[in-house]
Amino acid sequence: MDLATMLVDVLVGLWVIAVIVGIGRAVQARSPRLEPISPEAQERYALSWERITRRFVFAPREAAQEADSLVVSLLKDRGRPVHGDRLPGRIREARGWLSREGSEGTEALRQAMVRYHAEFDRTIGRRRQPVARDHRREPA
Repeated sequence: MDLATMLVDVLVGLWVIAVIVGIGRAVQARSPRLEPISPEAQERYALSWERITRRFVFAPREAAQEADSLVVSLLKDRGRPVHGDRLPGRIREARGWLSREGSEGTEALRQAMVRYHAEFDRTIGRRRQPVARDHRREPA
């Protein structure tokens, strides 16, 4: 076996090892599968979310903090890790917006709530219902 063939074999072997390591890391980094929750728990979470969104009008800071607690609780119930960098990106983004409240006011809280809502909908396993449009014709 000459040197060129040996070099090609080594490079191919290293490439195969790199692909295997990359696949292993991708599998390890993906989101864990969410555990199912009962319809009763789903309804309880949905009612809590509705209460929080109504409260946002009168007490936005408290509502945003409650939204954080509710979504983290839902994630825990679904078996999702909620520590450090294992938190979903939307939760980290929402917390980033919460930390800007002092400089950006209510808009920062609203942005946080938008992200909490998106994560809530994804985690609870329901789709947002499109707004029903009224198809009545206007008089001429």
